Amino acid sequence: MCATRLSPLLALALLTCGLCGVRGAAAQDAASEPLKQPLFQVRGGLDHCRLQFLREKQGRVAFLGGSITAQTGWRDLTCEQLKQRFPDTQFEFINAGVGGTNSTLGAFRLEQDVFKNGPVDLLFVEYAVNDGNSESADNRQTRALEGIVRHARRLNPGIDLVIQYFTDTDKVEELRKGTMPEVIVRHDRIAGHYGIPCINMAVEMTRRMDAKEFTWEQFSNDTCHPSKFGHERYAECIEKFLDAAWSKAADPSAQPRDHALPEPLDRLNYEQGRFVALDQAKSVNGWIRNKAWDTEKKCNYGGAVDVFAAEQPGALLELEFIGSVAGLYAIAGMDAGILEISLDHGPFKPLDLFDGYCSSFHRPVFRVLVEELTPGKHLLQLRMSQDKNPKSLGHAARILYFAVN
Repeated sequence: MCATRLSPLLALALLTCGLCGVRGAAAQDAASEPLKQPLFQVRGGLDHCRLQFLREKQGRVAFLGGSITAQTGWRDLTCEQLKQRFPDTQFEFINAGVGGTNSTLGAFRLEQDVFKNGPVDLLFVEYAVNDGNSESADNRQTRALEGIVRHARRLNPGIDLVIQYFTDTDKVEELRKGTMPEVIVRHDRIAGHYGIPCINMAVEMTRRMDAKEFTWEQFSNDTCHPSKFGHERYAECIEKFLDAAWSKAADPSAQPRDHALPEPLDRLNYEQGRFVALDQAKSVNGWIRNKAWDTEKKCNYGGAVDVFAAEQPGALLELEFIGSVAGLYAIAGMDAGILEISLDHGPFKPLDLFDGYCSSFHRPVFRVLVEELTPGKHLLQLRMSQDKNPKSLGHAARILYFAVN
């Protein structure tokens, strides 16, 4: 969980193949033997960003994911690969990895963390590990990943994406039983619908371990985070994919073409996901803005942070928003309390911010407060409960951002 320390407000060989994760009879037949699936699918390719790199001699490349993306390793090696392939191009690389977070938060922080400096030409996305197999209000895998894709292509219709499926011990076990992990099936359905390339490292790493090329203990020091050796294996897979995607010489007469944006698979996807600044909320009682809150024991962020904080029962806050989903991005730790949530003056419902990690350190967490609302204007009220988790030391909530879709 605590694999890296980030900034406060954050942190392929065959050319083509069948759609291993897409629903339907053909897809089910292809997925019946997952370890025979190819390493990658080129699909729509990466022609748009290649033209940008070659002609404009400039490129902005971003990496969105969890701690495996944030930590030093495959990402840095991939940056070096791109610089070697395009030696005359001046690159800007954006590390938008935040440890311990999933694609739902990724969809809401996309614009702020990935597009903070302007249009992005190439975006690598990986949430197969942190999304896991089970969906919940805080982990809407299909809505979130589709929202990331659609939002990114609204901000830059020419952006090329690569969706990756990293591995963990649970995925290795499933694959050895002949089952493609459900999270990969869900993610690949999105990738196939939008013609986005994917790299299935989960299949490849399992296949290579079964061939006795290396062991899990060589690949990782825990259940998912790669060792230096493991990061190098991921980078090898990406290099093979790039070789295939750019196997043909660039056409000097080609014109960049925007990617088509088909109808969404899920109309409730988080395409409009965004953060809402703290000053949009109103403290009715007991909530205080602290622009430099800090603590000693922390994980997945570093330094002082700007928060809207409550530490006493009864503290009340109001937020008016327009949308169908609302959540909060907060710091939770040893004194995390129970928030009571009311929508449009309805009854208050409790949400315990304290979880299994809170006893060890403070870290960023994301919680969906209300969802599947009638689109439009709503009033959200947050009140600190008199009750608290028996393991918590207090009644605290410290909000970094509100999130709306």
